[in-house]
Amino acid sequence: MFSFIPNATNTLLDIYKLLVLVYFILTVVKVPANQWTTRLASVIEPALTPFRKLVNRYMPKNWQIIDWSPVALLIGISIGQWLLNRIFAILF
Repeated sequence: MFSFIPNATNTLLDIYKLLVLVYFILTVVKVPANQWTTRLASVIEPALTPFRKLVNRYMPKNWQIIDWSPVALLIGISIGQWLLNRIFAILF
């Protein structure tokens, strides 16, 4: 019964990582804005803002042709997911 919480958390984080990946691809390909890309941006952009500041501060200028903040966000989510799995393994 208690395994529902870790499984649901992992599933939600996996779905969010997939949305971030789709958003990254859409921004690299430069898809024109429409209803779906606007909704996706409204879900992803708030999480990207702190990572964008970090990437812009520490990434070399010649690498900033592409917005690497979604990649940094994916790495951050993966590390957070790993930590949550360790905590859930102890608790449940």
